Amino acid sequence: MTTKGDENELLRSVALQNASSILAARQRAERRSEAYLAEAQRLSRTGSFGWTISTGQIYWSDETFRIFQYDRTTSPTVELILQRVHPGDAASVRQNIERAAQDGKDFEHEYRLVMSDGSVKHVHVLAHAEQDDSGEREIVGAVMDITDRKQAEEALRRSENNLAEAQKLTHTGSWSWRVADRNALHLSEEWYRLYGFHPEDGMPGWEQRLRRIHPEDRAKWQGAIDRAIAEKSDYEVDFRIVLPDGTLKYIHSVGHPLLNASGVVTEFVGSATDITERKRAEVLLAGEKRLLEMIARGDSRELILEGACLLVEEMASGSVCSILLFDPSGNCLRHGAAPGLPKTYTEAIDGAVIGPSVGSCGTAAYRAEPVIVSDIATDPLWADFRDLAAAHQLRACWSTPVLSSAGKVLGTFVTYYREPHCPSSEEHNVVERITHLASIAIEREQGEAVLRQAQADLAHVSRVTTMGELTASLAHEVNQPIAAAVTNANTCLRWLIRDQPDVAEACAAASRVVKDGTRAAEIVSRVRLLFKKGTPQRELVDVNDIIREMLVLLRGETTRYSVSVRLELAYDLPQVMGDRVQLQQVLMNLMINGMDAMKDVDGTRELAIKSHQAGNQEIVVSVTDTGVGLPPQQAAHIFNAFFTTKPHGTGMGLRISRSIVESHGGRLWFVGNSERGATFQFSLPVTFAAHA
Repeated sequence: MTTKGDENELLRSVALQNASSILAARQRAERRSEAYLAEAQRLSRTGSFGWTISTGQIYWSDETFRIFQYDRTTSPTVELILQRVHPGDAASVRQNIERAAQDGKDFEHEYRLVMSDGSVKHVHVLAHAEQDDSGEREIVGAVMDITDRKQAEEALRRSENNLAEAQKLTHTGSWSWRVADRNALHLSEEWYRLYGFHPEDGMPGWEQRLRRIHPEDRAKWQGAIDRAIAEKSDYEVDFRIVLPDGTLKYIHSVGHPLLNASGVVTEFVGSATDITERKRAEVLLAGEKRLLEMIARGDSRELILEGACLLVEEMASGSVCSILLFDPSGNCLRHGAAPGLPKTYTEAIDGAVIGPSVGSCGTAAYRAEPVIVSDIATDPLWADFRDLAAAHQLRACWSTPVLSSAGKVLGTFVTYYREPHCPSSEEHNVVERITHLASIAIEREQGEAVLRQAQADLAHVSRVTTMGELTASLAHEVNQPIAAAVTNANTCLRWLIRDQPDVAEACAAASRVVKDGTRAAEIVSRVRLLFKKGTPQRELVDVNDIIREMLVLLRGETTRYSVSVRLELAYDLPQVMGDRVQLQQVLMNLMINGMDAMKDVDGTRELAIKSHQAGNQEIVVSVTDTGVGLPPQQAAHIFNAFFTTKPHGTGMGLRISRSIVESHGGRLWFVGNSERGATFQFSLPVTFAAHA
């Protein structure tokens, strides 16, 4: 039987055992909690600390030691902390610590640590000030290693900078917008620059963005977007935008749809690329090609120069262009082309002298180098022309000399603006390239003029030579009407000196005298015309009339060689634009060649001359003889210079004839007859613009 004392002892023992168990359990829980906390701090890279301000004692958790890379046996101090702080952050960290010690207030800051191996860490410190019951102030807090985050932020920032720089270099902006309300969700810095908006003004609304698009391109742009929304597809479209200052840009935009879980298009993301330089290059290249084709085709100088002016006006927005041509006879500049300038202005400056201070153009021609006047109102070069320019709203003018391949001034290319303006490098480049083409056109025209004059001189020599060979025949042709006139004059006298004059018969004889005299005068006139030397004159001529005139002139030759002439001339042929004397020379050469080929032939000698219209475009004339013909091996060479089948021929007649016909826009060719003889044909266009 137990006693009361035994029970008490037993209870005491049990209580002690329970207390020990509870204490052990609590200690195990605390250790477990500390282990959890330590692991959590390690995983989150966040250490804890405590600082008793009065004693200066600092407590660090294991993670804090790891962050600062100090050994656990080290006693942390403020100076120890400052030893690790980056020199660039040391002053601010010291200031924060001193302020916390003095004021006992919370603080939070980020700074860098420099480890013993030289590596750098970024830490974020958060501290809270506390005060215990005894009034002791303590600072407790956490320090987080944010190096990875900072490195990620730096990498992101670097990536964003690289992207921004890449967009700037490629002139490409990125964007995204919401389909529901068309509001922008993202617009890159380069997009703002391309479209002329300012980021500080906020994202522009749909209507603002729409107003930037060129009015002529809005429907195309809107249609591309609407189709992409309906088809849930990408879109790609080129369009123009107009900035507030009037600058025109070409944009290439690509969009991609984003769909929600229901398959509905909610957003579009994409890019906008400035392709203005590419488009300008394409326009310039196409324009240069067009001008070169005009030069090669032989279009008139005026048309080519006008095309050059219009091309520069298209490339340089707001410009008005003209070309002045150097006139050596007056040492001045003459009007060449100015499609965009009023006639009153071009007439006023036509004949402007060349000198050291004569506006932009006269000075540029004098110096043989570009002259740029950005403001006519203030530049002394324009002192004598300022009022004229102001009357036509011209405020800037730069003139580039048009130089020949030998460096001589051919004229000037002039670019005007209606506001003060300095040319950009792109505008300089455009004008230089077009000025070069203008020089090619002018030099070619001048070269062709020299060539035409040389051809005219050669043709004149050929005519004179041919006419010399026809002297006997021409004398016979002239003598015939003169002899007839003398006979009729004598007859008239006899009728008048009779005892009873027969006035009627006398008048008839006198009329025959006039007719014969007129016939002789016409022959002499035609001969003089063929002998005349001068610049070819183009006019509307009747080809049949020219054929008949040459038949009259060569009648003596046809009689001399017993050649019969058969004419088959189409009725009511349209007139052609040509030089009468040159076309007479062609016919004379072909007719004389035909008669020469028949003069030693026995049998029929016939020269057939025909004319007809081939379609609506040209008239064809053929001259056919019944002579000896041409051997096949000679037919391919008859139009070569100095090739002849005549014993005393020059070999230039057919060559000159072909060049004359081709200068009229036609062709001259040979056709071999099936039996005997030869046929030469030439065509002339019904509508042919005479060369200037």
